Amino acid sequence: MGLNKMICTLGKFDIPIIQMQPPFNVDLLDSNIALFGISMSGKTTFLKTLINILHKQYNEKQEQIFLLDFGGALSEYREFPLVSAYFDNSNEEYVKRVFKILENILKANIRELNGKNYRDCEVQPIHTTFMIDNLNALIDEPRYTAYQEKLAKLCRDGLSKGITVVITASDTKGTASYLGSMKQKIAFEMPADKYMDIFNGKTGMIGNNPGHGFANVTVKPEGVTGTFRMNLPYEIQCASPYSEGGEDGDTEREFTEKLHGKYLYREGAYGRSVKKYQIFPKELTREAYEQLVTEKQDAAAPAAGAVSVGLDYVDFLPVGVDLTKSHVVAVYGKKEFGKTNLLNLLLNGHLEKHPGSRVVLFDDGRRQLSPQMCRLPEGTECVRIDSFQEKELELNDGTVKAKKLSPLQQFYLYLNENYITLDKRFLAGIYGVSREMSREYGKIPDCRAESTPFTVFVIQSKLAYLNAYENKFLINVVLPQMAAVAEEEGYAFIFSDVQKISDAEQNQFFNNVLSTAFLLDNIAEFAGERGQKTTFGNMDVKTLKEDYARCECGDGYFYDVEADNLQKLKFIKYE
Repeated sequence: MGLNKMICTLGKFDIPIIQMQPPFNVDLLDSNIALFGISMSGKTTFLKTLINILHKQYNEKQEQIFLLDFGGALSEYREFPLVSAYFDNSNEEYVKRVFKILENILKANIRELNGKNYRDCEVQPIHTTFMIDNLNALIDEPRYTAYQEKLAKLCRDGLSKGITVVITASDTKGTASYLGSMKQKIAFEMPADKYMDIFNGKTGMIGNNPGHGFANVTVKPEGVTGTFRMNLPYEIQCASPYSEGGEDGDTEREFTEKLHGKYLYREGAYGRSVKKYQIFPKELTREAYEQLVTEKQDAAAPAAGAVSVGLDYVDFLPVGVDLTKSHVVAVYGKKEFGKTNLLNLLLNGHLEKHPGSRVVLFDDGRRQLSPQMCRLPEGTECVRIDSFQEKELELNDGTVKAKKLSPLQQFYLYLNENYITLDKRFLAGIYGVSREMSREYGKIPDCRAESTPFTVFVIQSKLAYLNAYENKFLINVVLPQMAAVAEEEGYAFIFSDVQKISDAEQNQFFNNVLSTAFLLDNIAEFAGERGQKTTFGNMDVKTLKEDYARCECGDGYFYDVEADNLQKLKFIKYE
């Protein structure tokens, strides 16, 4: 049998006209709740009382609670068994996420109820109570503007579909669009003119008396006969979450004992609880990552061979890359936003699974891949190309030429010697052979290596993206050739700091070979500005703004190009 009422007794009325002090009851299937009051007037205490009542009267199959805490005083409830999610405003993604979750719940409930009201159905989805403590923080913050309409929609459409909204606010400014959907209004101590905004009528003054105020009657008191004007504000005294002892309710200790018994609390966890939506610590250390993955058990097991670099923001499942399958990886992002951290995660994770691999670090001379920055395990076969060097070039006719080569020229030379025979016409300039005399090309040696270990090439060079023949030869010619045989020959490329590519042809070649891309930046801004010529260029900026909040340090995006799958994640902090 479904719920047709959810009556919560939240205190007592004082109604002189009927000479009664009936219980202050609210039916959560009939009323959203708006509570106003100045600081320290009892708003958060009211929410605590309501949370406790829901835990007493209902269970994990009937009720789930979402808390959006802008006041910071409800964190003690994050582990309560009926609290699906506790989000504060430390990270905008959590604010966006809670509205996304509730939008999905509303859509699912509409489908399941099939046109009926929640209270009229015998088989019901779990009821949802969404509480926002300090709504003014949402209204006053410009970056949260997009969520105000989402909240208004939940207030309008949610109640009949099993979602009740409860808000607290210290001021009525900006709340008019919500008040029309809030049948139950409560006001604790406020300036006199604010009571008119809330109740559209006069009230007395309550003074400095926390938990006392005015409320309209939404559930008719028992024993009242005749005409009773329910919409007028009457004085109330709200209950406290715990009693000091006696017959008024449970003390905190008694409530906790009953809570532990009802929801099977054992060894620091509840055996009965609703689905939990978690939040990240400020930094996702390896220890924190392992703990979160363990809590997910088998669902969080990364794919065999994949290197986990973090957890996605929605399901807290590992996000990873298998460099033996994703052969060309691009990393875009802001300076000091974690690109080196990501590179260390990728390289060390790969080398842990494939310890015999070779790593080739190509740096244009800025020393951004130095041993202090790129910390490889001891014993790794590593080739560093990061400065101008004098090289002795041996030709096929036995002659040897000494030339000072740039890092880019050395990289081409290394590839030609060990991995792929490059075009002789291109190499002529490096070897000092005449480009005009084709018979001279025979002096340039071919690739001599018969077999090589699996090799990860790390490209940290602005030169690779310049529109000049020697520079774009890497992306336009070498990269497509090596990517085509990467799985067979055992190659992977990581472009660890992709710069803007101005040449259209070069840009197309690069985007066409990418298998995976990471972005450590705000994706909507990136796609709308620089991103038009990147692999993110086809994404709709408006949709990205709606779906993803701004990145905090340690956040980023994983884009599986082949599967066209975009995920926001928190990266593990490499230590």
